[in-house]
Amino acid sequence: MTKQCTGDELIVFDDMPIGKSLSDYWRWNASDLLNNTLRGSYCEFIVSAALGVDLSGTNDDWTPYDISFPYNWVCNGEARDEVRIEVKSCAYLQAWRQGDGRLSNIQFSIRPTRAWDSISGYAEEVKRQSDVYVFCLYTETVRERADPLVLDGWDFYIVPTHILDEQCGPQKTISLTMLKKLDPYLVQYDSLRDAVVDSLNVYPPPDILHSFYHSFLCITEKQPRTTHGAAFSSAIIIFWRFRNGLCGEEGGTTL
Repeated sequence: MTKQCTGDELIVFDDMPIGKSLSDYWRWNASDLLNNTLRGSYCEFIVSAALGVDLSGTNDDWTPYDISFPYNWVCNGEARDEVRIEVKSCAYLQAWRQGDGRLSNIQFSIRPTRAWDSISGYAEEVKRQSDVYVFCLYTETVRERADPLVLDGWDFYIVPTHILDEQCGPQKTISLTMLKKLDPYLVQYDSLRDAVVDSLNVYPPPDILHSFYHSFLCITEKQPRTTHGAAFSSAIIIFWRFRNGLCGEEGGTTL
């Protein structure tokens, strides 16, 4: 993990300070959070903060996905200790002034990619690399009021990656209108972590219990939803967790 700088580090030439520090560069380069590039990394930062991810290191642009969220869960029968998260951002306002006061159309990137590592280079398979997508939308439409540091102005849409794979295939972008049709979790900053965890429930339990649970859901979908059905569904999930030794783990567990 690369060590963070403090900002007090001096820029030097010929062993002498030039009168500028690293924090001067940061202020000059990273103050306009409406800038597309800065907005993207800023959103990765605030989503990481909401999830409680360690932010003591530095940003790494070369990982296959944006955030590794430590969490114990099960994906298609495989025990996992992290949730791989891809973060995308959009805003109605841009760093430049749009003509005639027009607002930007909201289009998020969902492009499948090839993973890269320093040993083997780019992988051959083209796919979406994460388990969950977090789409961050800055909703302010009046430039004079715009302040991305005020998180009340952000909406967060959470969608499991396999939903995008099933509904969108290889397409590279998705509009806000189409995103809403996927029935995402729409939350504010303080509910972001819970929404990410809850979104993992779309990954079904494996093996025989998966088939039984699926059959039960098919039957109950044809009946009025009752608390008895919800309780029985919860009982199945609890039974499966005990069967696989996943109840009571620190940090919680979802299917």
